[in-house]
Order: sequence, then C-alpha cells, then structure tokens
Amino acid sequence: MSDDRVQSVRNAWTNALRAEVLRVGRRIPEVARVATVGMWIATYADADGSNAFPGRDTLATLAGCSQETVTRAVKVLMGVGVLTRKRRPNASAMYQLLLPLGSKGLDWDSHIHHMTDTRQRKAHAKAKAERIAEVIRTASTDAVENPGDTTPDSVRGRVPDSVRGGGSEPPGPDPDSVRGRPRTASVDAFRTASAAGVYQYSPTSGRDPLPDHTLAGLSPQPPKRAREAVKDESSTGQEGDAAKPRDAALAAVLAREPLARCSDPECGIPLPYGATGLCEGCAAYYADHERHSA
Repeated sequence: MSDDRVQSVRNAWTNALRAEVLRVGRRIPEVARVATVGMWIATYADADGSNAFPGRDTLATLAGCSQETVTRAVKVLMGVGVLTRKRRPNASAMYQLLLPLGSKGLDWDSHIHHMTDTRQRKAHAKAKAERIAEVIRTASTDAVENPGDTTPDSVRGRVPDSVRGGGSEPPGPDPDSVRGRPRTASVDAFRTASAAGVYQYSPTSGRDPLPDHTLAGLSPQPPKRAREAVKDESSTGQEGDAAKPRDAALAAVLAREPLARCSDPECGIPLPYGATGLCEGCAAYYADHERHSA
C-alpha cells in the first residue's frame, strides 16, 4: 500500500522555514523574529502559497511588533528568496510563498542587516562614535585648566602644561620664578629672594594699612627669656603692685606647716590640715578588727 498524499506548498514552506530557524537561530537570533512574521503570512495563503494579502497593521498585531519591524522582516524573507511581494494600488500587498531550492540552507548573513540595522541602533552607534572621538580628541594626561585660551590647540579651555609634564618650552625671562609663575613684589614684600636662596619675610605687625597715616618704625626687639621679670619702662609701678598679691599668696602657701601623716607605720598617708592620729581607713579597719575580736 503506497502513500499518495502530496504535501502542499504552504505546509512545505512552513516546515522549511522552521528548519532554518532551528539551524541558525542560536547564531542569529533575529531569524526567529523574521520567521514569526513569515509564519503569520503563511496562515493567510492558499495551499499553493498564493493569495496572501494581510495588512502591515494586522501582521504587527499578530506578531507583537511594530509595523516597521514587519516591513524589515518581509525584506529579509524576500532577500533570502522564500517570499515575493506584489504591490496593489490602494490595497495591501499580495504575497507569494516560494519553496527554497537546494539543501545548503538560506543565506541569512547577507540579508539579516535589514532586521538589525534599525534607525535607533544607527543613531546610537553614531552618538557613541562621536563621544569616543571627543574623548580621544580632548584626553590628555598633561592638561591644565586655562579658560582664557582661545587658540586652536586648546579644547574646552585646556592646553598642555609643559612645566608640570617635564617641560619642552624654554624657561621664561624671569629666572626667579616658580613653575612659570613670576614673583611679584607686594606692599609688604612678602616674598623676597635672599643671597642664600631662602625667603625672608619682613614683620608686618604694627603697620597701618591706610596710606594717609604715618607708619611706625620697626626696631628689632631682643627675645625675652623664660621666667624673666618684665620691666615696666613707663615707671608707673603698676606691674610691680600687681605682682605683690601673687607673691603674698605664694608666700602664704609656702609658710604652711607640713601635713601630718597617719600614725600607722604601714600607712603613713598625709592627713587633712589640722587632723592627727589615724586616717579614716585605718580607724575603720581597727574598729572592725576590735568588734570581731570581742
């Protein structure tokens, strides 16, 4: 008994497309989305694969995607040679299912770019390339802030700092400068180079910043030693009088009699002023000892 059943073009087309997804779906995941749109087109076709004319909005609703994705999937199916399209005026396009020829499989790599190269992805790739180019153009490990520079070599106010980076520029005309900064003298001459190569600072205490006042002359004063008596040059005697109460208090403290100590030879701690005999601890100890002995 022989099987005379003949497979229809529509069934053979869906089986072949399913086999293609299983063959390359892991390597190219977008093929599964393309095949989903193709399968929904096949549901509208006759047994011979003709008379399929669903609209883009209908296919987008069935496949759960946008109409632009439907258009891109149709382009891929037409590119690999399994679908043809015939446009109709004021109506949806007519599709025809085509069986793939040969056993080598379809050339998805050459046509899948219709599905992957979306406008959003192109815009994102372009923006990313511009950001990378901007970083490469402005990045410099030897850049310092220079907002006032408008030369073509500066980007966003940055120019290379030759002084900090090792210096390829010749030194400035001022040999007495630090890292390219000229040393400018101020009113108080706060930074003055000496013959020994060190900085000397003139004292500024006692100076009146107002220019219309006469500045007091500065005379060097010898440093006062520790515990040296301060002499009053005004001969008023106020400081001597102020020091007398302090000396009297110190003399009163030194004139006190030494504190009495505990009479217990093993204790001997100092007692408060006016107290004699045992301290409170020894007295409590002996009282407790006598109570237990009784």
